[in-house]
Amino acid sequence: MTTASPTLDLHPSLRQLLSGLRWRIRAYVWLEGLSLAAVWLGLTFWISFALDYLPVRLGASELPRSARLLLLLVIAGGLGWVLWHYILRRTFVKLADRSLALLLERRYSDFRDSLVTSVELAEVAPTRANYSAQMLDHTRAEALASTTSVQYQQLFNVAPIVRNCIIAVCLFGSILGFFALNQATASQAARRLYLLQNDAWARLAHIEVIGVDLERPPLPGSNVPSYVPLEFVNRELKVAKGASLRLKVRANAGTDAQVVPTTCTVAYRTEPMGDFPAERGRILLSKYRDHSEGRHFSSEGKPFVGLLSTVTFDVIGYDHRLSNFRIEVVDSPTIIETTLDLEYPPYMVNQAPPAYWPVREQPYVVSGTSIPEGTNVVLNFRSNKPLSSVTVRDIESDLSTELSLPQTGTLEFQYPVQPLQKSVSLELSLTDIDNVKSERPHRVLLNAIPDTEPQIRVALKGIGQSVTPDVMIPIAGEITDDYGVEKAWTEVQIGEAKPFRRDLANGTGTKVKVEQSIDFRELRSGDNAVILRPQDRFTLGVSAMDKFNLTDVPHVGQGDKWQIDVVTPGELLSQLEVRELSLRRRFEQILDEMTQLRDSLVRVRSSLDANAGSELDLSAEPAESPLTSEQLAEREKELRILRVQRGGQQSEKSREETSGVAASFLDIREELINNRVDTEERIERLQNQIAQPLQAIVATQFPELDRRIAALEKQLGDPTAAPELADATLEQANRVLAEMDQVLQKMLDLESYNELIDLVRDLLKSQEDLLERTKQERKRQALEELQE
Repeated sequence: MTTASPTLDLHPSLRQLLSGLRWRIRAYVWLEGLSLAAVWLGLTFWISFALDYLPVRLGASELPRSARLLLLLVIAGGLGWVLWHYILRRTFVKLADRSLALLLERRYSDFRDSLVTSVELAEVAPTRANYSAQMLDHTRAEALASTTSVQYQQLFNVAPIVRNCIIAVCLFGSILGFFALNQATASQAARRLYLLQNDAWARLAHIEVIGVDLERPPLPGSNVPSYVPLEFVNRELKVAKGASLRLKVRANAGTDAQVVPTTCTVAYRTEPMGDFPAERGRILLSKYRDHSEGRHFSSEGKPFVGLLSTVTFDVIGYDHRLSNFRIEVVDSPTIIETTLDLEYPPYMVNQAPPAYWPVREQPYVVSGTSIPEGTNVVLNFRSNKPLSSVTVRDIESDLSTELSLPQTGTLEFQYPVQPLQKSVSLELSLTDIDNVKSERPHRVLLNAIPDTEPQIRVALKGIGQSVTPDVMIPIAGEITDDYGVEKAWTEVQIGEAKPFRRDLANGTGTKVKVEQSIDFRELRSGDNAVILRPQDRFTLGVSAMDKFNLTDVPHVGQGDKWQIDVVTPGELLSQLEVRELSLRRRFEQILDEMTQLRDSLVRVRSSLDANAGSELDLSAEPAESPLTSEQLAEREKELRILRVQRGGQQSEKSREETSGVAASFLDIREELINNRVDTEERIERLQNQIAQPLQAIVATQFPELDRRIAALEKQLGDPTAAPELADATLEQANRVLAEMDQVLQKMLDLESYNELIDLVRDLLKSQEDLLERTKQERKRQALEELQE
């Protein structure tokens, strides 16, 4: 019967064997994990350095801080994973004696489970029934005997650790060598990677963006565009939409750069605009000029010409890259509304009723606004965006004025022109609060309308080139001025004497009617008598002055001047008789032309008869090809139409000429009355027997003749209606001739009367000459008697 036995402790030699294996396993774990961590840190250092530095050597930019932060997080994450996976997770795992015994049993077969049995019996309290002391001692002795063959190094695979250590030593050795050879670069790499500093890498080349030149329209007198330099502020610039720029880049200016680039590259990207997507591209700046300040590159092509959307670009010169330059496209400042406040001068306002108010607002006309001279003008402008400054240039004088605007910007501003003395051309250059200048100046043209002298349109009524000393000269017409007539007057100068001035009392205003007469019979009396004598010559004119008062010299308008000879009543009557004779001869010519018209109508009427022969002259036609009857009829028809058409033209011509003759006879009548040489019988003959009958013929008979000629022309092709219309037309032509002949007879009677008057006038003159010679003879005889 077996009895319970206390648990047996593990033999110290066996416990020492297991403890030695336990700490060696943990040391292996630490060595493996730390070697892998060292490899990870060394490898990521070089990889990060390559990612950050090598692109710079190719012309790219350094990694941004965000990318380096991400890279640092990856490195830290990888290191944490290595430490956790290879060290922390394995180091603190409990290594039981049984597990260690199994590991030794598997590697060394000499134990034959004796080591595991000894460990298990040491951990358990077996019952005596199941316990054999002899067997336990034998198993323990066998395990102790086998411990002498255990070698720990055979339990571990040290190749990975050796490999990792070699790699780690190589990596850290290279890093140390890097620090030793180029401490500045290595330190900068460490700072940029682990401290996230932004120290830029040193370049072999050095470039800088100077700015851009904004293209402007050519200056006056030049065909070459002008350029305005603009600079970037914090690598940003705002320009107007549609602007054309010239990018300027300078290389190796004031630096110790080792390489001078021969080209520069611009990598750009545009923002989407409307239906147009964003665009990317690269352009090469290969044109350069070497200066003392460095090598200058410039670009005038895409994408900087006609900018329509915002552009972001980088400039690369060899290994130097300047990134994130931004040209923002905004609306160009423009004037969207222009109005004018006008304060007119007094000479324009003092009218009743006023044509102009003292102060008035009106819109500006783009092509130019015309404004009266002397007006105070205030130009009111409104822009599409707030402005920071406005420069106004007078194109004629080339003087510029900078307007004072609020610092916060304004949409509205004013520019005074006081007063407007001449036409003004202005150019307004705008700058908005974004420091964007208007691409083209806004032009304003103010046309100064000079005040003109009054316009005088008057004529002498019933006055010819000769007058009698008792003449009365009627003046009729109107005087106009844009802003009112102050006064008007007539001037009469006899020979070289001082002119005589007489006011026209017809009121004032913008339009003055003139209906006055100068009676020289009345002017003979008084202190300032004006006396006309035969053989005098005087000049008559009308003048007027307006209300213009801007200068000391008034605006005086001069009308036509008439030079008139003074003759005796007999001489004037003789001149008028000559004019009457000329009018009679002219009227006789009109009568002859009307007679020819009547004869032409007679021939037309005769050709309409059925038995009438042909009027055509066929001698010129070739004998071998005579005209057919149809052709002959057609030609006769054309001849009739031509005669009727000529008749209509002649009737119209004669009507106009007859009207002129009637008006001329009335003028003679007016001259007789105005010169006070008229008689009732003469006036009766001129007006009632000649002028009025001629006017009646013009007003009634000629229109009827024209109507019948037109009707005949339309119906010439109708053999039934044409003869009747031709008879009516011919009858009207005879009626016109008859009435004209009656007037001609009155003209002949008047001529006979004038001849009788001339005869009486000659007798009177002969009598006067005889009396004068008798007086001279008596004087001579009286002198002879005294001498005796």
